[in-house]
Amino acid sequence: MDQKARCVHCRVDISVPESYADGDHIKCGSCDTQHRVVRNNNAVRLVIADATPVREALRANQQRRERLATELKEARASLGIGINGALIGLLYVVAKIALEDQPLTKPLIVTAALLAVGVGMMLELANFLFLQKRRAIKRLTEDIATLQAEAKDMQRMLREAESSRR
Repeated sequence: MDQKARCVHCRVDISVPESYADGDHIKCGSCDTQHRVVRNNNAVRLVIADATPVREALRANQQRRERLATELKEARASLGIGINGALIGLLYVVAKIALEDQPLTKPLIVTAALLAVGVGMMLELANFLFLQKRRAIKRLTEDIATLQAEAKDMQRMLREAESSRR
C-alpha cells in the first residue's frame, strides 16, 4: 500500500510506494523537485534531497532583501519634491529685489528661509501622504515582508533536510 507525503516545494501529495526505503529518492510529479524519503515507524516524510539550490536561493533572497532595505532607507530619507521649497524661497527673494526694489536685508533672508522650509515641509508631507513616496515605501515594505516569509520557508526546508541526515 502506498503512503502519501507532501512535496516540500509545491505541497502536492506524492504517493510513496512501500518499496521505497529510508533514504531513497523520489521526484515530485508536479514541480520535479527531488526528495529523500524519511521513514519513522509507520510514518513517511519527504525532505529535499539536494539542498544546494535552496541555499543559493536563500543567499539570493538575502541579497535582494538587503538591496530593498537600502532602497527603503533611501526612500524614507529622500527630500523628493520638498527641495522645491528652497527654489520657492529663492524665487521670493528674487521677486522682492527685482520687482519691488527692496534691498537684500536680514529680515528678507529670514523670511525667505522660513518660507522655503515651510513650503518644503508641506510638499514633503503631501508627497509622503498622497503621492509617490508613500507608494514606494509601501511597495518596498511589502516586498521585504514577502522575501522574509520565503526565506523562512527555505530555512525550514534546509533544517528538515539537515536533521534527516543525522
